Amino acid sequence: MLEETQNLSRLFDRFYRPDNSRSRKTGGSGIGLSIAQAVAEAYGGKIKVSSKDGKSIMFQVTI
Repeated sequence: MLEETQNLSRLFDRFYRPDNSRSRKTGGSGIGLSIAQAVAEAYGGKIKVSSKDGKSIMFQVTI
């Protein structure tokens, strides 16, 4: 669960995993959102993340 706004912005850091139970063994390398951010920015857009309740996450991409 992401409780702090700081952690939300870290989601775009390469190899960052907010949940310690996630690892390469359970799947994923932690670079997907950094790639999504790079693609959005390459097209002159932005990607934003927010959480109103600290349990769910909403991503908004504008190009």
